[in-house]
Amino acid sequence: MAGPAVAGPRAEVVDFGVVAGRLVDSPPDAGQQALEPVRAMQKLRYIERSDRIEARLCRNFGITVKLLPTPPLRMPDRVEVRVLHPELTRPDGRQSAETRFPSYVVDGLSHIGFTFEHDWEMAPGAWTMIVSLRGDEIARKDFTVTLAPPGAPNSDCGVG
Repeated sequence: MAGPAVAGPRAEVVDFGVVAGRLVDSPPDAGQQALEPVRAMQKLRYIERSDRIEARLCRNFGITVKLLPTPPLRMPDRVEVRVLHPELTRPDGRQSAETRFPSYVVDGLSHIGFTFEHDWEMAPGAWTMIVSLRGDEIARKDFTVTLAPPGAPNSDCGVG
């Protein structure tokens, strides 16, 4: 007779929205599948809690997830992230509708974010952040990205 099933890893979204912080380069990671190198945030704080994000250069949005302990498994050092988004086309013609990268776990928390660093990344539509651990989806958050209205600022560069 089989024993009780061990619950898989779990997480909860504890915050989300527009983020302020300083971008820093992350070390390259084997298996990273993204159009651009991953950039991490330092001194992270949420300045607007919303799942509707106005696309602006230098604007970062995302989620913070809290991993819930699942004994006997130890707390992981990182999780895997997939960001599903409208088709993005780089200046060199490469296209992608998905960005993948790792996110590190510190004190049981992980911030998953996306920063609009180029005009071609500011694609309106449905964006979904999916967090996985050991191949299992543990958290998900949907966002709607919109463009700035005509005449409104389209950049947060140098702000804050």
